Amino acid sequence: KAYMTLEQEFNIRYKKGRAEGRAEGADSRNRELAKGFRDDGVSIEVIAKRTGLTPEEIKAL
Repeated sequence: KAYMTLEQEFNIRYKKGRAEGRAEGADSRNRELAKGFRDDGVSIEVIAKRTGLTPEEIKAL
């Protein structure tokens, strides 16, 4: 029974880690896209609307 509990704990931590990694990757992609759009002259408001980043975050990129 203890072995199954440990295995279940490992599975939970694995799934949580994967979800966090996906979220981190999405945030990184949004930042890269926002920087590219900003450098191409797209307005900060449009970038913020489409990426979910704040105008301050976009300006700081």
